[in-house]
Amino acid sequence: MVKVIYRSAFARVTKGDTMGRADILRAIKKSEEGAKKIQSDAEAKAGETLSNARVKAAESTNSGRQGADDEAAKMLSDARAAAEKEAESVAAEGEAELERVASEGKKNRSAAADAVLEAFRKD
Repeated sequence: MVKVIYRSAFARVTKGDTMGRADILRAIKKSEEGAKKIQSDAEAKAGETLSNARVKAAESTNSGRQGADDEAAKMLSDARAAAEKEAESVAAEGEAELERVASEGKKNRSAAADAVLEAFRKD
């Protein structure tokens, strides 16, 4: 331990005990170690926060992509259902028209046969 003599403003000399050089160096080293630990902890926390943010961003992207895929699949399914319904409607109208034409043909069959026979008889 080192004893230092201080001079006061009144030119009086006083004796005082001060920290020794080794104590000062130990205190500085301890402070530096504490600062390094704080810095290391802060860097680890920053890395963890960045990693968590990347994971959340990836999850958000995947969730958005899945939502878009689900919406597209729903739109395709709805379009198919509408097209099938329209096709059934058109098919039903075609069947009705076909039956009407067949029915009219049956009604006019004897008249058509008579017209053909009449045409052969005239010649």
